[in-house]
Amino acid sequence: MLKKVVAVLLFVVAPNLALAQSDDCELKLSGVVRSSDSQKAIPFATLQLIEEKKSAVADSQGRFVIEQICSGTFELLVKFIGYKDYRVSVVLDQSDLDIEVKLDPTVTNLEAVTVEGERIGEVASLNTSELSQTELEQSRGETLGSALSKISGVNVLQTGPTIAKPVVHGLHSNRILILNNGIRQEGQQWGQEHAPEIDPFVATNLSLIKGAAAVKYGSDAIGGVILVNPPQLPKEPGLGGQFNLIGASNNGMYAGSGYLEGGVKGIRGLGWRLQGTYKKGGDARAANYRLTNTGVIEENFSAGVGYHKTGIGAEIYYSNFDSEVGILRAAHNSSSSDFQDAVGRSEPAIIEDFSYEIGVPKQVINHQLIKGFFHAELKRLGELKVLYGYQKNQREEFDIRRGDLANLPSLALTLNTHSLDLDLDINARGNWKSDAGLTYMNQVNDNRFDLGVTPLIPNYDNYTFGGHFITRFVQTKYELEFGLRHDFKHYQIRKFDENDVLIRPEFDFNNTTGSLGFVFLLDEQTDFRTNIGTAWRAPNVNELFSDGLHHGAAAIEEGNEDLESESSIKWVSNLEHTSEGFSLDASVYYNVITNYIYLRPEDITLTTRGAFPIFRYTQTDATLFGFDLDLSLQLSKGLHWVNKVSFLQARDKGNDSALINIPANRIRTGFDLKLPESDKFKDGFVSFSALGVNKQRNAPRTITIQQIELVKSLGSDVFALNGTTFDILDAPAAYMVLDASAGFKLPLNTSTTLGVIITVDNILNSSYRDYMNRFRYYADETGRNMSLKLNLEF
Repeated sequence: MLKKVVAVLLFVVAPNLALAQSDDCELKLSGVVRSSDSQKAIPFATLQLIEEKKSAVADSQGRFVIEQICSGTFELLVKFIGYKDYRVSVVLDQSDLDIEVKLDPTVTNLEAVTVEGERIGEVASLNTSELSQTELEQSRGETLGSALSKISGVNVLQTGPTIAKPVVHGLHSNRILILNNGIRQEGQQWGQEHAPEIDPFVATNLSLIKGAAAVKYGSDAIGGVILVNPPQLPKEPGLGGQFNLIGASNNGMYAGSGYLEGGVKGIRGLGWRLQGTYKKGGDARAANYRLTNTGVIEENFSAGVGYHKTGIGAEIYYSNFDSEVGILRAAHNSSSSDFQDAVGRSEPAIIEDFSYEIGVPKQVINHQLIKGFFHAELKRLGELKVLYGYQKNQREEFDIRRGDLANLPSLALTLNTHSLDLDLDINARGNWKSDAGLTYMNQVNDNRFDLGVTPLIPNYDNYTFGGHFITRFVQTKYELEFGLRHDFKHYQIRKFDENDVLIRPEFDFNNTTGSLGFVFLLDEQTDFRTNIGTAWRAPNVNELFSDGLHHGAAAIEEGNEDLESESSIKWVSNLEHTSEGFSLDASVYYNVITNYIYLRPEDITLTTRGAFPIFRYTQTDATLFGFDLDLSLQLSKGLHWVNKVSFLQARDKGNDSALINIPANRIRTGFDLKLPESDKFKDGFVSFSALGVNKQRNAPRTITIQQIELVKSLGSDVFALNGTTFDILDAPAAYMVLDASAGFKLPLNTSTTLGVIITVDNILNSSYRDYMNRFRYYADETGRNMSLKLNLEF
């Protein structure tokens, strides 16, 4: 198999490597940077060719030159601390190109033009990391969590090979906010094995704010904010679109996704888009065996229409996400002895031949989203934005059941969410730029009660209110930023007590959060950002009231009504430098979380549905310290050495011990080769990387299942003399995997291109287990996977 992979890569790459010997990559991009309102030249603006990792600084007359460029299509990013960031696609064929760039100022007074680095809608003193267009294209067909893991500081919490959710600086689930097309994603994200119900094919921009951004975005943003942004709707007449076809070898996955979009002739500013995705995969394969019942099926579609012109606009958007996900069969065991035997085995107890069939246990999820958006310029006041969202999330979890209950789910939840956001981007007052907003959210969560089991969590209503104010003082060389926010959350619970009497307990939580940050432009190529912010999170209803088997997690979960709100103080600083042949993005952070909520293993029990560990929600004080480092060096024309390092140290301060489920330190290093252009091929590249993941040496103590049973037989418990958390299996060993990819674009005519990408993950078919995979107790990670990705853009 490996020989076939190498042969295909050589077949794709060899013609382009031959061209690399004859092409000198001597093309030149030049031009001038001007202000869009005054038309005056902007001196010392910074320009970056993203794919080429080349940069330049405009001179005192606004002129710039970037030399020694291979032909191709590139994304040009232009930044200056007084204007909005500007991105544009530029095409260099066989001749040099001279362009004019116009930047839009965002803060203006009568004496001078001053600016802000980003829109006030974002937190300027927190660095935003983005996946490049090339990285997005290479990640097509992957889950949202897997795609985001290419950003340093982001890992994934997995439940086998089918479910992955993002982990940012050690935090996940309800501590990470996801904005899906501007709407706060609301599903059953409290479950550690509940992946975000988002189709990554929708996004042309995936970005991450790695900081406590609660002041702008509301409670729960303790770890960060993920922004999933589709392209803007067309404003001009015409028809365009894109189609993607993907095939993968490991699980026989095949997927197709595409969209059509256009404007309306005679109505400038009116645009529409239709999009759809189908994805199907069978049982994944580890290096030495099949992972039975790990298939997946997705059927998604979305539609949007909008009208935008200067000063006013509106749009409507609808999306439907459908998925059926298999859960590793070997994770569910019928007896205590089977459970003891399953944990730590070299291979699962149940291994069957490859199949696309998804049996039990499994998850069936549907998520619908409706968005309504309106914006208008208000004279002498600013721009008012009104955003309404409705989401309906339906989740069914099927377990191994007998008799009349065999075809019924063990858990069936429906969550309806209405949200309303009002935001006023206030007109500048001298060097001051401000933003204010109000938010409201109402949720109703309902269970099905005809399933023959007590619901894991009760029915409830959730009412949330909040308001924020952010102001920024902007100067040419620096910015100062201050924000304040207050939120209030009210729960109304509906559940039956032990006597089957309906009770309605109520809970109120509220908190005030703040943020203080600075941005310094040290020189034309270097900026420094630092921010200290507070954030908070009320305990979720599942943390308060869980009571029963959570089948997807293969565990019994017990809630704790005495939990208090989590509160966080996070300091994060970032240094970013870009120059010819060298780029550096370094950040360091320290997060102190009071009343940190986590699931603590406590026991093992035998139920009518098998043997499972028991977990109970509890609290402690925690600290998380770490740094991320992105470093790129140009070794020669088109060849870059790329490095990403993530380090994280987390401690349970309350018990002076390690926290459980914290990612291990890792480094990815590799080489990116940009291939020269020809009349037939564009944007050719070859990439090779090695990912090294250390053993989690700061893991909790280990108490085996046999030891737990022994302690129980003696009438005691494992916390009698030691209150620290534990794991039932040692952290897995360190590992390294090798990955490679290659691709190019083939112009079919002046407006149509065919993109081809081949990726090979885990080239050596290594056998290993990752600490952040919840099913590492039962099976290895997936083995070698080769993917072919075709993209037709017109």
